[in-house]
Amino acid sequence: MLKQEDGHLQVEVTFTYMDEAIQASAVSGSDETSQLKAAALATLDAIRQAAENCFTCELADLDRVNALGKDLIAVLVNIDFQGKQLQVFGSCQITGSEIDAAVKAALNATNRLFELAIRET
Repeated sequence: MLKQEDGHLQVEVTFTYMDEAIQASAVSGSDETSQLKAAALATLDAIRQAAENCFTCELADLDRVNALGKDLIAVLVNIDFQGKQLQVFGSCQITGSEIDAAVKAALNATNRLFELAIRET
């Protein structure tokens, strides 16, 4: 969800995990790419909260790409998990809102690590 506050746009995401609502937000510039990056950043923050800080994740890059004739949002995420640094890639086909695709790309990038982190807690 996009909100206008103090001349800035704020992107908010809300997830439900184990019957608990998890909310996160990030401030965005007015351009479309900034909004997509803010959506991915807010998603990564929500994922970190849901994983109870078992790992940290940081958005390294986000881009619109065309692969195999499909338009996608692709993200590259830096992760620190159990003292190890790694990069993971995620993507989502754009079928509607690009902001929704940015959120889903961030989820796609982190879903395997999230599952591993939850198992180990």
